[in-house]
Amino acid sequence: MLALVLAAALAAAAPPPPDLTASVLTDVCLPYVTGDSRGATAVGTLGFVPAPASDGDTLNFKTEDEAWLLRLTTTGSAADDNLNRVCVIQARRGGFDGARQSIQPVLREQGFTPEADLPAGRAIWTRGGVTVSLRQNPGAATIVRVTWSTLDAG
Repeated sequence: MLALVLAAALAAAAPPPPDLTASVLTDVCLPYVTGDSRGATAVGTLGFVPAPASDGDTLNFKTEDEAWLLRLTTTGSAADDNLNRVCVIQARRGGFDGARQSIQPVLREQGFTPEADLPAGRAIWTRGGVTVSLRQNPGAATIVRVTWSTLDAG
């Protein structure tokens, strides 16, 4: 009987969550920087809560355990042709290699092109005005930065 209960519990258990860095990239950052409102609304469904230091142009979020920080920033205006949107993921777990292995398949699948001749620690991919960079300074958290600008989109 105990074996049946254990088997039922294992079968009913939720699958492990998808990689958070890749999920934030696809569900929050890429939609946000291209102006899709789903980007900002997906933040809560991925387990982020508001973090201090948000202001009118910048919204800051963190996971409960502070393993991931997220910043969404919009500056300028379309009327002035200087609109910029930036989404920054700070992954405090998994390291640089983990983040790279997480986002590379997503970027390739979505048609991003890697910049040639860059150091391994400063990867950059581009597509249609959107730039995704991945970096980690010694002793610091891994940063995935996704940007879009009216100046790059043209």
